[in-house]
Amino acid sequence: MKKTLIKNALLATVDPDTADLPVGDILIVDDRIARIAPSIETDDAEVVDATGMVASPGFVDTHRHNWQALLRGVGANWSLFQYVVQMRTMYSVCYGPDDAYLGNYYGALEAINAGVTTIMDHSHLQITEEHSDGLVKGLQDAGIRAIFGYGVYRNPKYTPGDDIDPSSIIAEIAGPIEEFHRRNAARVREEHFANNDGLVRFGLASSEFFTFTDMAPILEELAWSRTLDPARITFHAAFGLNDVNIIENLSEAGALGDDLLLSHGNSLTDSQLALLAREGGWVSSTPDTELQMAGTFPVLERVVASGKLPSLGVDIVSAFAGDMFTQMRLMLQAQRFRDNERDFPGAVPFTTRYPAADMLKYATLGGAVGMGLEDQVGSLTPGKKADIVLTRLDAVNTAGLRDAVSALIFYANPHDVEDVWVDGVARKRGGRLVGEDWKVLEKRVQTARDGIDERFARIDGTSMRRAWEPVWGLASGASD
Repeated sequence: MKKTLIKNALLATVDPDTADLPVGDILIVDDRIARIAPSIETDDAEVVDATGMVASPGFVDTHRHNWQALLRGVGANWSLFQYVVQMRTMYSVCYGPDDAYLGNYYGALEAINAGVTTIMDHSHLQITEEHSDGLVKGLQDAGIRAIFGYGVYRNPKYTPGDDIDPSSIIAEIAGPIEEFHRRNAARVREEHFANNDGLVRFGLASSEFFTFTDMAPILEELAWSRTLDPARITFHAAFGLNDVNIIENLSEAGALGDDLLLSHGNSLTDSQLALLAREGGWVSSTPDTELQMAGTFPVLERVVASGKLPSLGVDIVSAFAGDMFTQMRLMLQAQRFRDNERDFPGAVPFTTRYPAADMLKYATLGGAVGMGLEDQVGSLTPGKKADIVLTRLDAVNTAGLRDAVSALIFYANPHDVEDVWVDGVARKRGGRLVGEDWKVLEKRVQTARDGIDERFARIDGTSMRRAWEPVWGLASGASD
């Protein structure tokens, strides 16, 4: 048995049955949390002095396009229209299999570095078998806990620099699931996830159902998906777009269930959320992208009102930092503003009713529940997997803090994350990723980025925008 004893930490357990302690110890035995107490003594464990640090469960991100880590910053000013045009029909074709591997590997390390120990990877870059294998291997090599959401999105089929008809590309990416994805998803499931109980599990990321005009292909795709026994089926839903009344229709067909993880859901009605609460289905809110691109307010608090536990996601690391500190803070303050607007119209609020601790719960336990992993992760609970984060409170931005929740939501950032364990294995120690020469990895990332940018520059972006404009009901040139 391998034992690690974390001593003298300020505990944020996110477990109603395990009290938060001003000072406490955690004993890790192999891959599990064996014990939590004010003081633990053992003479056969590695001792980690966590004095002046917060110990918390690893963050659980329920919606992340991990492969986009090599595109950091390209979407900082994008609308949803610009994202669809440039990411879905331009940048994706600039990735080779080696880029797919590196994007997922680097993206997973970015998550771990920020204390995110579990991700739902919505991986819609399944261009070839080699791409798929690289994406899986990137997650596995990084040592993160994840569900690999094999994306059946119809990626464009052209090479940068080709003479292309953008309208034909748009026509190709809409429609039911391709035969290639049926074959390749089954192959990936069999070759990489024969026993779907490892650190990385198999899932499916569905077609863009909002592009469908009837339910028949949606129901057929979900039925096929379930034959592969995925840990989760995830899809974009109600992002301010028409979803052909998908929730009611899924309910009528008996196709709702807790194996479904919906991303966004801003435009879901309260009656649709009630159906999800009764018949199954989880919702992931991604405040950064939704507040920038959706034109509708995040649904998180209405999910709570429906009786379900919500969760949080980063979404596109091509536009936003891959940490959950930002998402918690942004969602909390946006929701507080909305509540103040409702409760104190035209006046200065005299009280704040929304507790910060709720957002920490959604970013940890809520994510675990949404991914079906609540018996393993999401809280510091004896018997659960040892996915644990230590965050320092002695930096310029954190010194003097006395409350763990305030520290994690309002003050901390990834640079304050000192140690991270995933499944009992140390993945970050002393502020550095374990077993990774960052200078070497950074050079690989920069080289891959430069290659992608060079290929992207060969694509006629103006023609691609023009082809998309009528699909969005825009006049020619309106998107410039």
